[in-house]
Amino acid sequence: MRFKSAKFYDLYAKPQIYAANALIQTLKDYRQNFDDIYEIGAGSGVLTRLIMENLSYENLLLNDLYESEFMSKFSTQIGDITQLKIKNKQDLIISSSVFQWINTLENLANKLKFSLKSGGILAFSIFIDGTLKELSSFTNQSLEYKNLAQLKAIFSKNFEILNAQESQIKLKFNNLKELLTHLKHTGVNNIKGEFKLTKSSIEALNSHFNNDFSLSYKFAIFICLA
Repeated sequence: MRFKSAKFYDLYAKPQIYAANALIQTLKDYRQNFDDIYEIGAGSGVLTRLIMENLSYENLLLNDLYESEFMSKFSTQIGDITQLKIKNKQDLIISSSVFQWINTLENLANKLKFSLKSGGILAFSIFIDGTLKELSSFTNQSLEYKNLAQLKAIFSKNFEILNAQESQIKLKFNNLKELLTHLKHTGVNNIKGEFKLTKSSIEALNSHFNNDFSLSYKFAIFICLA
């Protein structure tokens, strides 16, 4: 999502905010003081604000595909994290609600291991299999979400996994319009592109929800030691 134009993201991104809070609180059980912190996918600053409020650090470097207005006040490294060379060795690399968009997690895990100081921490939340199941059961398509076991297998090759847990949040809406507005402003719609919203498909989608306009978000939290 281009956060320059995502003016209402923080208002509608309740699952993302919930996941970021859970990530920070879990991380604090292991460590709270760092020299250098690198955040992947800072966007509108949901996680960044929590880092500033809860962690002690010397340097904070923010990454995203595009520089948001929020990010302009910080040191940044703009670009695709799968292509960038992360500056310096970090004490903490942290990310929330981003890694589900990355197809080459195995390669990323390897890169992040070598971007951390010895004893450094990789902490992240990621939406996993089961997210937006109410929508994908209608469209018959979905992002290729991984499950907890798959993620453990990927990251255990490069890290000691200190914590790996999953959680779920369920949102309820008054009608289909509210539900679709939420999806529009968060950029997470579980649709790859083949499915298009038309008058007939909206009517069918409305019937599919059968007056229970709910969306499930399932996410995992990982705290990994380099």
